[in-house]
Amino acid sequence: MPHGRTALVPTPFGTSAPTADAGPGAAPRRRDAFAPLFDSPFAQMLSRQEREGEATHAVPTAGAPLPVTRYDDGRSRVNLGSNNYLGLAGDARVVAAGVAALRQYGTSATGSRVLNGTSRLHLTLEEELAAFYGTEAAVLTSSGVNANVALLSTVGVAGDTLLVDAHAHASLHAAAAASRGTVVRFRHNTVDSLAARLDRLAPEAGAVVAVDGVYSMTGELAPLAEIAELCARHGARLVVDEAHGLGVLGAHGRGAVEATGALGRVDAVTIAMSKSLASVGGAVLTSRAAADGIRAMSMPYVFSAANDPAATGAALAALRVLRAEPGRRDRLAANADLLRDALTAAGTPPVPGRGAVVAVRTGETEVTRRAWHAAFDGGVHVNAVVHPAVPRGQGVLRMSVMATHTPDQVREAAAVVAAAVLATRVGVPAPVAVPAPPGAPQLPTGAMA
Repeated sequence: MPHGRTALVPTPFGTSAPTADAGPGAAPRRRDAFAPLFDSPFAQMLSRQEREGEATHAVPTAGAPLPVTRYDDGRSRVNLGSNNYLGLAGDARVVAAGVAALRQYGTSATGSRVLNGTSRLHLTLEEELAAFYGTEAAVLTSSGVNANVALLSTVGVAGDTLLVDAHAHASLHAAAAASRGTVVRFRHNTVDSLAARLDRLAPEAGAVVAVDGVYSMTGELAPLAEIAELCARHGARLVVDEAHGLGVLGAHGRGAVEATGALGRVDAVTIAMSKSLASVGGAVLTSRAAADGIRAMSMPYVFSAANDPAATGAALAALRVLRAEPGRRDRLAANADLLRDALTAAGTPPVPGRGAVVAVRTGETEVTRRAWHAAFDGGVHVNAVVHPAVPRGQGVLRMSVMATHTPDQVREAAAVVAAAVLATRVGVPAPVAVPAPPGAPQLPTGAMA
């Protein structure tokens, strides 16, 4: 037994307890396979913050993710912490479509797509997504994470290589690791690093390059035109996760692949429907032959229950609004530019990027936590992003605007966030008493403003 580790036996639905002295018939004195769960420093940090009332994660809301959202503590805050980019999560048409699907198809498909779970609603959404992206086919999955798993876990054989940007979404790394190929990371957004790794591959080895179109924690764009050219030169397949580009970038809202002119040069696009499509689920947009392979081989499609009717109906309605109302993308872009400009003018320039995600660097975890609390107390909800979501010591306050934020809401929120960040840098208290944000609902007497 490893030095210093106590023998453990499982206890029902809880932590484990030390074994008694071994006797006849006693359980073996094994290491506890659940120990990594109990010993996780990150989990312990989150639990400690919850106990001390200092948590910055899993903040409960009491209403829809609107520009001004009511939170569980009774306060309404400007919400810069959602991914409701087009503002459709509370749109009456999208809500009505979800309700109508619920009434017609029930609460659940109750089975996988290959058995009893396919409905006309699923087929219609797949057809319209494929038409939107100009691909031969679309395959729905239950989440954006599962879209990446459905695709990457089924490609490659022994001797092939999947090359993944070091800062790509965790699901791309996990999905690549589930394939039969070898996973190689390359330096974030560094074409030379990718080129060097492609140069070292055996000439007969298959190769897949996987990147985010828009990096979810910082808002940076991948250099897709250069990556696509490199893939063409090396005979490599290119996969782009457009979870945060769909509905935000490009002349028609098809993401970074469209904005960079790379759409016709990628082999597959994966999306999440929990952002611009105001729902939940994911999809792979690719060739008909690849889609058929995913439907036959991928665990998320074959062995998972089909997307639920309400979410599917809502996503279909949101896609139709996205296509019919390009002005939403214009308003979103204007709000994102306004937020970046206001933060820069206040002395807290964000990470260079495009799209709806705007990030201000805060550094160490404790500094990030203090800045988050100051902003939250000041009436603005943002996301505190620390290791392991980003490299250690490179924490950020992550913000994302909606098309439905007003300019005044964006300006006031930027002032609060900038004051919170600057206060942590110089070690003085941040201002926390601010007026209720414009558009905030009237709160009951005695509630916190």
